[in-house]
Amino acid sequence: MAKTKFSVGSDSPDTVWACKQISEMGGNAVDIAVGGAIAASFTELLMSSLGGSAFINIKIPGKDAELIDGSDAMPFVDTNKIHDTQRLLKHVHIAYGDGISINVGHGSIAIPGMLKALELAWKRHGSLPWKEIVSPALEIAKKGCDASTTMIKWLRISARAIFYDHESTREIFFPNGEKHIEVGEKLIVPYMADTLEQIALHGSDTFYKGDIAALIEKEVTGGGGFLDRKSLASYEAIVREPLIIKSCGYKLALNPPPAIGGAMLGSMIQMYDILHEKNISDSKRYAVMARIQKAMFNLRKEVSSDGWNKDVANSILEKNYLKKYLDKNQSPHTMHMSVASEDGSVVSITMSNGYGSGVTVPGTGITFNNSLGEPELNPKGYFALNPGDRLVSNMSPVTAWSESGETLAMGSPGASRITTSLFQSWINYAYKKMYFDEVVDSHRFHVEKLGEEFVLQYEPGIDTSSIDKSFKLRKFDNKDMYFGAINIAGIASDGQLHSCSDSRRHGAHYSDH
Repeated sequence: MAKTKFSVGSDSPDTVWACKQISEMGGNAVDIAVGGAIAASFTELLMSSLGGSAFINIKIPGKDAELIDGSDAMPFVDTNKIHDTQRLLKHVHIAYGDGISINVGHGSIAIPGMLKALELAWKRHGSLPWKEIVSPALEIAKKGCDASTTMIKWLRISARAIFYDHESTREIFFPNGEKHIEVGEKLIVPYMADTLEQIALHGSDTFYKGDIAALIEKEVTGGGGFLDRKSLASYEAIVREPLIIKSCGYKLALNPPPAIGGAMLGSMIQMYDILHEKNISDSKRYAVMARIQKAMFNLRKEVSSDGWNKDVANSILEKNYLKKYLDKNQSPHTMHMSVASEDGSVVSITMSNGYGSGVTVPGTGITFNNSLGEPELNPKGYFALNPGDRLVSNMSPVTAWSESGETLAMGSPGASRITTSLFQSWINYAYKKMYFDEVVDSHRFHVEKLGEEFVLQYEPGIDTSSIDKSFKLRKFDNKDMYFGAINIAGIASDGQLHSCSDSRRHGAHYSDH
């Protein structure tokens, strides 16, 4: 088959290499994205994992956009065991941004959906054999790869708190037993190549129903957690109809419920459209966007705790509703990859392992999520969902297209900063007409309610002179991965492929010309 011309924005050069190998085989955009994502479960470990989640936004010319939901889900939980959550969850505090408090350990592990989602995307739209899709990731796993700067940054913050106590995890990140892996050193994950060989031969069944499932159950339930073979076998990825909004001549496809990130991003874009003024100064633009982020925070709190569904999501995207809401006086771990191909197809994949449970299943090399222990993902309280229910997610991979034939895929990691980073990036792209590199390089800020006050955290270069005095200001010293990492790939109306990746993390991109 002829080589496929494509572009990709990701975090790791090794992920980009895997994408190139699949394009050389003649794989289409979905093949390239799926194979790159499988590779990222190794090359971008801690940011993503086969033990985590994924959302895949796909737009193929002439077809409706679709969203494949591979979100983490609730396993069966014996209610007799959850009366003392302190025994099930290890509480840690990490100096990230203004500080985060999370829970880790075996009891924090939800049913992971990433592999099921990737396989479903390939079954629906792929063109190459599954073994060929997995082969670049397998080659990397056999020889190892350079530890990414993003991984090292996160280990410097969290290594002892999360990744030291468990023996199989310590073997990966503390290869000499005491010091965590550093920049320039090789990342070697024992048993990962064996795991990928099984997945190449048997697909996701070996993970959810077969030999790997048995090893997962033994480790997690043996450590007091809830993820067992029955819960794994019951999991299915789901094809969902995206939320669709219009902005500046584009249509955007966004992640629908039960995820919340897409609706929150869409509501901010719609609010900006309401408040936008021509020839607005940058300082006033920042003030408007801060007001919108504050409104989004309150909106999210109001709708996410109860009754969240697609009808509610569609209602909050209506401008009349948002006008009323704006008038009210109200006071990770993820990675993203965007792929575009010469036929105009775009694929936007956001993957997450949470902040990491600190648990690696022996004999597999697979690290696992801590989604049952993250307060933000459990607004109704810990272990409150029914078995199989999806957890709330901020992840919001975006695809966008215009009548002129321009298409793009865009996304970001960053927990609660995902939607605010994407919001600012869309304004810079669609309203300010910035190029991809300018969008990615632009200064960012994020509004968060800490205690009883709203804090505007911001990078150098943000003019805060017009910001409402009700905000407490917190300036970062430099651009920081705390504010996400925008990765974009797309094709212009003239057929030229473009991509860009964010230097706030490791950053790697490629475009055929």
